[in-house]
Amino acid sequence: MNKKIAIITYARFPSEMAYGNHLIQIANSFIDSGFNVSIYYPKTYNTKTINERPEKYYGVKRGIAFKEINNFDITSYSIYNFLPSFLKKIIYSLNTFIWSVRLKKYFDGENYVWSTNPNILLIVKKFFDITIYEKHGVARFIQKFSISKLKKDKNVYLIAVTKQSLNDLNKSINKPLYLPNGVDRELFKPVVSKNEIIKIGYIGFLETYGIDKGVLSSVKEIAEINNKVTTNTLIVGGPKKKLDEITDYIEKINQRENFTIKDFMPHTKVPELISNLNIGIVPYPNDEHMSLYASPLKIFEFASCGIPVLLSNIKSHLELAELDLGLEFFQHDDFNDFRNKLESLILNDELRTELSKKSLKNIDKLSWSSRTKKIIASVRSSTG
Repeated sequence: MNKKIAIITYARFPSEMAYGNHLIQIANSFIDSGFNVSIYYPKTYNTKTINERPEKYYGVKRGIAFKEINNFDITSYSIYNFLPSFLKKIIYSLNTFIWSVRLKKYFDGENYVWSTNPNILLIVKKFFDITIYEKHGVARFIQKFSISKLKKDKNVYLIAVTKQSLNDLNKSINKPLYLPNGVDRELFKPVVSKNEIIKIGYIGFLETYGIDKGVLSSVKEIAEINNKVTTNTLIVGGPKKKLDEITDYIEKINQRENFTIKDFMPHTKVPELISNLNIGIVPYPNDEHMSLYASPLKIFEFASCGIPVLLSNIKSHLELAELDLGLEFFQHDDFNDFRNKLESLILNDELRTELSKKSLKNIDKLSWSSRTKKIIASVRSSTG
């Protein structure tokens, strides 16, 4: 049988957020396993929409069929921004259902479907032989109801990227798989030459759902370290207001020459930026979404380039210790500890080398292709 998969998202696409790249990597990994792949996404009109074709934005050179489906974009109306949060979520979910019903006339004979949105899958699963739901975040209200229905369907296979998501998916007909995110080993590779001055880096969104990810607090501690030993720090991300906060701070303390601040960049440029670092930082706070449901792609991209990572000891990060990568943890609510751990990494070449070798030794098992092969093997073992 010809294997075809529909990958469906209701998010903005393309997007400067890591999620968009995650979709591309999932698509590529199914191509590696012999599937024809289509990505279905809604047409959006809001101020955050990137008006560029996804194949160009992500530098796609493989045979993914991108299918933009017309959509009533409620988020494009100014009144939406003034609604209470709970009402936004309800309206957004209802809009998702409406759009999902419209999708059926665009399907092209796919026998598999994959999505991180349970509402979409609840509507479209009847059109496919195999449904794959990958749980990435907190599910409340309508999404929680949709997941409860998916768990009872013998043709639905569930993937958890964190242990908490695994717990959330228990009592399902098909045993859920725990699979942290992967990495493209062809894109993210180590470089031979290194910097004379230690280069520290954070690349990604500076907040999630309005929760600050701790980058400004990290910058303040790095500035203290710069009073003892000179470093260069690269910060790439957004939103702009967060970048402005960081820029205002480093200019206030006269350390502009020690920091490079950049807005969002196409993902095709990210591998080179990461591979030229000496230390990566992921200082996320103990927020529910990040602590229980985040499996940050950036950690694996740092590791794939042999870059030691200093990260907070929130639950979702500590789970990654069993992968035996080159990770150093600091107490999430103690940035003095962050400063001490970072200073040790800066001054200890042997420690950085040891952590780099550790990552490069173990990172191959986290390739997107091997991850997807585990999903397909699980489906086959259940279907015979």
